[in-house]
Amino acid sequence: MRTNGVIPGVLLGVLLLPAFPLQAQYAPRSAYMRHPEAAIGYVDSCANFWFTAYDSLYGGFCIGIDQTGRPIAGWGMYKDVVVQSRDAYGFSRAFMLTGDTVYLRYARRALDFMYAHDWDQANGGWYPANDRTGNPAPASAPKAAFDQHYALVGAAALFEATRDTTEWGWLMKGYAANDAHVWDARAGVEGYYDSANAAWSSPWGKSFNATVDAITTHVLALYLLTGDDVYKSRLLALARNIMEDLYPTMAPQKIGFVESYHTDWSWDNLAVGNNTRTIMGHVLKTAWCLGRIHQLFPDTAYVAAAESLAANVMRLGYDHELGGPYKDYDRLTGQMMMYGQDTAKAWWQMEQAYTAGMELYAITGEDRYLRMADETIDFFMAYFVDHTYGEVFSDRTRKGGAIPAWGYDKGNSGKGGYHSIEFGYYAYLYGNMFYTHEPATLHYRFLPAASDRVIPMNPIAWKSVWYRIQSVTLNGAPWTDFSAADRTIHLPAGSGGLLAVTYVPATTGVAAARAAAPAEFALGQNYPNPFNPSTTIAYTVPGAGRVTLQVFDLLGKLVATLVDGPLPQGHYTAAWNAAGAPSGVYFYRLTAGGHAATRKALLVR
Repeated sequence: MRTNGVIPGVLLGVLLLPAFPLQAQYAPRSAYMRHPEAAIGYVDSCANFWFTAYDSLYGGFCIGIDQTGRPIAGWGMYKDVVVQSRDAYGFSRAFMLTGDTVYLRYARRALDFMYAHDWDQANGGWYPANDRTGNPAPASAPKAAFDQHYALVGAAALFEATRDTTEWGWLMKGYAANDAHVWDARAGVEGYYDSANAAWSSPWGKSFNATVDAITTHVLALYLLTGDDVYKSRLLALARNIMEDLYPTMAPQKIGFVESYHTDWSWDNLAVGNNTRTIMGHVLKTAWCLGRIHQLFPDTAYVAAAESLAANVMRLGYDHELGGPYKDYDRLTGQMMMYGQDTAKAWWQMEQAYTAGMELYAITGEDRYLRMADETIDFFMAYFVDHTYGEVFSDRTRKGGAIPAWGYDKGNSGKGGYHSIEFGYYAYLYGNMFYTHEPATLHYRFLPAASDRVIPMNPIAWKSVWYRIQSVTLNGAPWTDFSAADRTIHLPAGSGGLLAVTYVPATTGVAAARAAAPAEFALGQNYPNPFNPSTTIAYTVPGAGRVTLQVFDLLGKLVATLVDGPLPQGHYTAAWNAAGAPSGVYFYRLTAGGHAATRKALLVR
């Protein structure tokens, strides 16, 4: 009960707080967290950007792309295998989110150029680079595991979207070459070599890229697509490499872990090249991979290591004020590598903070991981996205500004349409599956085949019982021949076309179970705080009934009523726009179902 706009219990501006402990739950601020479907439009815009990178004269997609999306003629119109494959990945994912088959045509263009020009017919494996016409540049160049792995990411994505046998054939060809030439099967030093000469006769080194990028580009995808024990075995072998070779090197470093190794997995601290560099995005990507492998093959040691890796970045290499990880560090000194500029953040490393954060949130239900994901995507969408020409910039300063000395180009040999679109793809899937617990729809094109098919549908590495198929349409009409729990679709001989498959979380798992559990009364801390002029307040009501949420000044005078009426049980947010109110301390009070709680907010003009 209130009298004359004053809260009972307020005396001389001092608020009597409730005796019971407040149960706060982090309330994401990013619209992309609260409404994951917003990521579809973002991905559509990014994928559209890359259309003009296509070389209509010789085929393939150029490496050097300016801010507007046009090839940079002064760069020589060169192409490479990684950009073709990454662009194909981006176009494939854009189709899966939007259902626009134009993207499938562009993915096909990228891969057709790669298949025609980048395969080394004499030695096997992929040439790293081409001139404009497709000739290897040069054919004698060394081969790196990084290129061999990333050559398969586009084919894996397009195969998932279409189940096209052309992509499957090239996936198997590339995987077999990696197995024959890049995998070191010697007992005690197993793992992918980092590099080799063109003929594969002299392989050397081990590395983060050779190990973790194998998981993210194709090995995990192959297991999800097939369930084959061959890929399970390789996944677990790579997990052992992380747990026994990469992760243990973190302990003696000031920050991060060792990324470059000798062939026997030994390492040194010689300041040669980038030997002592550690990259925050790599540390976080490793945590993401361990989390996903744990989801498929539960092992608490994977989770403990993933949390330790994430904690290393969050403690030493993360911007807690503005959001997102910083770029690169010297692991021996712990000093940030400035490269002559202000503290910098990189587009692809932002993605790893989001995906690692969401993965660990799904596993543990802990809000610190949700906060990292939310802060990161909020900063990314505000400052990395080019809202004039589309796509994203490679680097931003700590506060989101441009770095003119590094240029404004959008495409280079390490970029293409991969990380920007992958970020949006997982923002949509993880946001719906792990946070909002709403359905998510993906599009596929499975052309008719001569025989019956039972097609497994596993878009994310999540425990099998934790999500299912809710509905399927085939060519716009409902299709009922599917198994929801097993996530398989049956297509009889001669059946096929465009499918829309809607997945829904089964509301099990830690984070999902917490959201599905009976609601407990809670009032969260407003965010941001301090604020000017708007802030958001999250709260939970335990049962249906009248709810009030009101704001008072220091003297107990009612300033604003944000909620006043009946609400069902659930989690809610309310926004307070304090435009016109003076700077100072305010109190906001929630009452519901016989409970009451109060918190303090600070308005700073």
